[in-house]
Amino acid sequence: MIFICGKGKEDYITGTIVPPEESSARYRKWKAENHMVMSWLLNSMTIEMGENFRYYQTAREIWDATKETYSNKDNTSAIFEIKGILHDLRRGEMTITDYFNALTRYWQQLDMLEDIKWHCPEDTQQ
Repeated sequence: MIFICGKGKEDYITGTIVPPEESSARYRKWKAENHMVMSWLLNSMTIEMGENFRYYQTAREIWDATKETYSNKDNTSAIFEIKGILHDLRRGEMTITDYFNALTRYWQQLDMLEDIKWHCPEDTQQ
C-alpha cells in the first residue's frame, strides 16, 4: 500500500476509480494503469502466492481477494504464537536496542491481530 500510494494509484485498489466503458477514450489509459497496479501487487508476492491471483481482471479484485485470504484479524493461532514468543523472549546476547526493536515488532503484530474492545473509560488505565 505504501508503494502504491506513493505512485498515486491507490484509487485502483480502493475502487474509487471504476473501469470506463470499453468504447470510451479513457478505457485504454485505465486498462494500462490497472494492469500496472496488478503487476505491482503480483510482483510483491511469492510466485506460489501470486499464481492464485493471476487471473483476476482488476487490481481491486486482487487486493480484495488477497485481503480476504490473508487477513489476520481474529487469527487465534497467530495471536497464540506471538504471545508465546513474547512470553519466552529474553534479552540474552541482544543489545538493548535489538531487544527493544524485537519487543516493539511483536507488540505491533499483536496489535494488528487483536481487536480489543474497551467497555468503560477505566479500561485504558490498565
